[in-house]
Amino acid sequence: KQASLPRFLQELDLRSKEPPPTKTPKVQLLTVHSSKGKEFPHVFVVGLAEGSFPSYQATLEGDASPQMEEERRSCYVSITRTLSDLTLVYHKRLNGYSKQPSRFLVEMGLIQS
Repeated sequence: KQASLPRFLQELDLRSKEPPPTKTPKVQLLTVHSSKGKEFPHVFVVGLAEGSFPSYQATLEGDASPQMEEERRSCYVSITRTLSDLTLVYHKRLNGYSKQPSRFLVEMGLIQS
């Protein structure tokens, strides 16, 4: 059966934008922003080092800046996506440069500064 062009476009618009579920286990790599509203049994948040998360730009603006507050909110979003297991990772070196752990890890009381 053929549908008219307006009907076809309407059907496309009403379809879910999410891919159909699969039974094959998979790993999803998401940005913090794209993870909003979703939850997962296991969450890994990587890059929790100063200059990465929070970003270099936010560190330049200062601890009380709107940019740093947005980074804090993003960190909160990322850690609250987990249903069961949360793994937080920071790197000591990146591209040959030494890195310090993220201030967010200190603020959460997970490490000492």
